[in-house]
Amino acid sequence: MVWFMRNFPRDFRSWDGLSRSVFVLALLLLLVAVVAFLFAPDAVRPLILVGVVALVITIQGIVLFGNRGMKTTFAAAQRLYLAGDFEGVRELLLRADHEGRSSFRSLTLLGNTYRQLGDLDDSEVVLSEALHKAPNHHFPLYGFGRTLLAKGDFAGASTTIRRAVEAGAPPVVLADLGEAYFFNDEPDAARNALVSAADQDAVMKMPHRALMTGYLLHLLGQGAMPSSAAIRDGLPYWQVSAARYAHTPYGDRVSLVVETLEHQL
Repeated sequence: MVWFMRNFPRDFRSWDGLSRSVFVLALLLLLVAVVAFLFAPDAVRPLILVGVVALVITIQGIVLFGNRGMKTTFAAAQRLYLAGDFEGVRELLLRADHEGRSSFRSLTLLGNTYRQLGDLDDSEVVLSEALHKAPNHHFPLYGFGRTLLAKGDFAGASTTIRRAVEAGAPPVVLADLGEAYFFNDEPDAARNALVSAADQDAVMKMPHRALMTGYLLHLLGQGAMPSSAAIRDGLPYWQVSAARYAHTPYGDRVSLVVETLEHQL
């Protein structure tokens, strides 16, 4: 609620003219109805209260309608992101930000996009802004943690991704947490997180996560080397990651993993 009230004036300015006018009118009617309720005879108050409730519901609907552009933009950006069109995502979300329609979700997606483009400094800046808006939400926490991991700040990454897990992030994030712990030389914490990740169907259905989880567990003495089939299916993602972050300590660590797995093939 506090976040909503703080950001509502900016969101309101991005609405179309009709939505703004109807909202102001409904708000004035609500004010009149509340005053009437306070000074009306007891016999009339129940009728006025019905009107007050109806106006509150109407105002909520107007807010949802006025914010429809932000939701539409975010949904379109998500589709582009899943399709791998990161340049398109960046253009779309930067335009929305310029128009004052950036929610913490849009900023998180933009920060994740910068990371996918290898622009880690801009990614960290944008995700920091998203966290400022929603400091305890798992979405920006996870995105910020992944960017710290890509930059090679393994301690910061493990702390932030753990907070994302504690805030309700999906179970697949346990794989990222285990990876961060492993690269931060915390074998016991890494083993616990990775064992939990390996128990998640969602993790094992994603070839790149399943591969890294299995390989790190193997290095920690918790299982065999992943099969050739698992390596072939999951390795391309990590080859791309090693190239994308070649200028960071994380890229160096991933490159060593890739070299080892390529040798296994």
